[in-house]
Amino acid sequence: MPRAKRQPLGAVKSGVRRADSPPKPVVSAALRTAIDTMDHMRLRLWVKHYCETMQPLREDLEKGLLVRGKDVIRYHADSDSEDREEDEEESEESEMEESPIRPISLGDEDLTPRYVKCVHCNGEFDVTKNDKGDCVWHPGAKDLDDEASIWDDLEEHWGHPSDFADEDEYSGGFKWSCCNEQGDHEGCKLTKHKSDTNAIVRKPILPPATKSSKKRKAEGDADVPIRKRPSRR
Repeated sequence: MPRAKRQPLGAVKSGVRRADSPPKPVVSAALRTAIDTMDHMRLRLWVKHYCETMQPLREDLEKGLLVRGKDVIRYHADSDSEDREEDEEESEESEMEESPIRPISLGDEDLTPRYVKCVHCNGEFDVTKNDKGDCVWHPGAKDLDDEASIWDDLEEHWGHPSDFADEDEYSGGFKWSCCNEQGDHEGCKLTKHKSDTNAIVRKPILPPATKSSKKRKAEGDADVPIRKRPSRR
């Protein structure tokens, strides 16, 4: 009886036969450089093209870049309820209370991008990982500080000082209207990140019906002819 062919040691691990795995694809240095330096619009076109032609790639991107609406951490729009300082003052009992999930513009099973841009700090964030204090920003505006010494050396032909509000070099010549800090101050408000995806949608409050509106509705209903049901013989 012929002897069974012995398996190589690399093919057996803990008594379980392991199939030979395919070689890992190697990305060349030239291709990495091409990806790193490619125009972002061209790169997006390539990604969309391969998503349409390669199902495994599309599924991997969907798994990593999309989430369900029910997994999005809510932001109470236009309120101070997301401020970290206010949260620290809350009692432990209120923190333990579970509140119902508030509605957003998405349904629970709707898919939405996982990474979006914050409207406050302009930074990218994960909608499923969004804690109070993650977003540091100013709710006010940059006001020109006419008395700042930085404007003493500004030549007239360079333009008006207000034209340099976004220039880091001249941040000392501005102050935030919300906290009176200099223009390069990181932020005076610490909240969750906010976007159109995670902002809570408030249902519109309809005004109560008046007597005149009820009367008009009743008169309108009276004008509708009532159709009699034909009798069966």
